[in-house]
Amino acid sequence: MVGIDTAGGVTRMLAEHYQLTGYVYAGPQAAFRHTEQTLDHPTLIAIEAGEFEFEMGQTAGQAALGDLVFCPAGVSFKRRALSSITFHHIHFEEIKRDLAGCPFPLGKIMIQDVIRLSSTYHYLRHLAHLTNNPDIRFRLMRQYVVPDLLLLTELELLQHKRRHKTNDLLMQQAFRYLQTHACRPFSMKQLAADLGMSPSQLTRRFQSAYGVGPAAYVTTLRLEEAKRLLLETEDTLEAIAFQCGYESGSYLCRIFTAKTGLNPSLFRQKYRI
Repeated sequence: MVGIDTAGGVTRMLAEHYQLTGYVYAGPQAAFRHTEQTLDHPTLIAIEAGEFEFEMGQTAGQAALGDLVFCPAGVSFKRRALSSITFHHIHFEEIKRDLAGCPFPLGKIMIQDVIRLSSTYHYLRHLAHLTNNPDIRFRLMRQYVVPDLLLLTELELLQHKRRHKTNDLLMQQAFRYLQTHACRPFSMKQLAADLGMSPSQLTRRFQSAYGVGPAAYVTTLRLEEAKRLLLETEDTLEAIAFQCGYESGSYLCRIFTAKTGLNPSLFRQKYRI
């Protein structure tokens, strides 16, 4: 889910108009120290474990593993932990006074590439072990690690725009249906019939609208949910398969391994925080 919008590229815009000034790694902890603040600096909260709900002006939602939450300075930021949370708190400051047309992002973006994101979090957490020099740590963070988070944000926004650029109203309806029902038992044949077309017509029009077939899109959604459950829960592979819409753990294992290059057990062992 994408909840932010910017006129230009996030990485370029933040690099030109803002600079990293602070970083805090927090958790695991049961709650935030402050449940409401109006910050004097733009902030990015990258949630690594747990879940919290937030409200910023007219924007509200919940954030969990894979979510980046952006909050500009001067905006009331309310938040409440829903479980034990671990997160990266990244501070910025304005380096240009005239920020017309370049506001700091506001809201949440979900990063689909949880493997890349987990790797970035790993380096953020371990910079202190790599060097005792705080200047070197901060330089590496400013020049490489935090920009990687921003790059993932920008790539996600580009993919979101591509997915939503179609004017085909029926395919927009199909897209929303698949997002909602991907991990539940459903019939692609019945979806096509409900839209007044054959399954082959649905596949062709969906592919034309979004650059991916509906079955492949469902697989992507299911595997992202499987990754989340592998990293956040102790559920067995059979239980995870059922929650993701698959008939058995062995079938999920075959799909997961073919698409990611890792079997689910190795993925959990390698990327679990």
